Parts: sequence; structure tokens; C-alpha cells
Amino acid sequence: MTEREGVARLTRVAAPTASSGLMPPPRPAPKLPSPPARWSLRPATGVATLTPKAAAVDQAARALRQVMGRFATGVTVVTTMEHDTIHGMTANAFLSVSLRPPLVLVSLGHCRMSAMLPRTGRYGVSVLCSDQEQFAAHFAAQRVSPIEPTFVWHRGLPLLEGALAHLACRVVDVHAAGDHVLWIGEVEHLEHRDGEPLLFYTGRFGTLAEVRDRAERT
Repeated sequence: MTEREGVARLTRVAAPTASSGLMPPPRPAPKLPSPPARWSLRPATGVATLTPKAAAVDQAARALRQVMGRFATGVTVVTTMEHDTIHGMTANAFLSVSLRPPLVLVSLGHCRMSAMLPRTGRYGVSVLCSDQEQFAAHFAAQRVSPIEPTFVWHRGLPLLEGALAHLACRVVDVHAAGDHVLWIGEVEHLEHRDGEPLLFYTGRFGTLAEVRDRAERT
């Protein structure tokens, strides 16, 4: 039995900060002088001023998503096994952390995979090739693949068959980061083959040629 889940999302900005970065901090409200005693204060009237906590933060999150969408990445399927059920999800928030020891990281939002990893303690990463877009969509819960995914195994851990690269990892550290969790895994097994990768660019999957054509049209 195989379960699938959505693509890992970018971390939303929880609140404006005073640190330097993509967005400047909000300006402090001007300090108004105290009114003289003879002033007669009346209830405030006029148009209410919107607070930035909702609209501005959502706008900043959309802007960040658009900016990060220009950062072309590969596509992976992250898998684990629990109670004889293979659970997989598509993720592009995957990166190498260290060579000595060999560490990688996958960033996950609030999802079943994040709930399962504390129990299973291990995850597999399959780097997809250009002709595996149907599996990327399948494990992103976008559409069911017309081809049933098959797996190879390493010490009870499923890895998607036909991928460009496989990594079997043991969870060694976990860090909360905004609305995501960073799962650091020590690589126990790895293998790869030559081939063309599947890419994710501006919110869509594509081959190297398709991404190049799309970039030239924008």
C-alpha cells in the first residue's frame, strides 16, 4: 500500500523582524505630543488604519514564493515505511548539509510525513529523472500516476525505482523553523546513475529544455 502527500511549501514569514534581509522592518509610529490641558478630546473618527499583521505578511509570503520560484531545483520523493505502508511525498526543499559526516536535510511542513518520522526514524530520498514527472505529480497529490510506482529497498526502506539517485538516511537531528521542520539525516546508503533530471521552476515541473524555454519567454 502506498500513500502520497503534497509538495513541501516555503516557510511563511510569521511576523516582521528588525533583521536585515529581503524586507525592511516596519517604520515605528511617530510619537505625538501630549495635548494641552485646554484641548477637548473627541472620539476618533475617519478611516481605520489596517494593521500589517495579516495583509502585509500574506503579501510578503506571496512575494517570497515568487522570488524563490526563480530558483530552479531538482525534484525528490521522500519516503518512509510504517506498519507495512509506504508513505511518500514530493519535495524540492532538499539539500546537502555536510560531507564529513554525510548529512542531508529535508524541510517539511505540517504533514503526515512529519508526524511519521519521529516514529520511523528513517527516510529515503529519490532524485527524479526527467521522465518521472508522473510520479512527482502522484506523490504531490496532484493526480494519480497512470503507472504504478515501484520501489527498491535498502534495509527495509523504500526508494523509488528508476530515479537518478537514492539516499537512505537515519534522522539524527530535528529543528523547528517557522512553519516548517528541518529533518537532518545521516546518509547510510547512496547510489546514482547518469541521466537528465526533472526540475521544478516557477511552480511547475519540467525538463532542462522546457525550463530554458520558459525562462526565455518570461
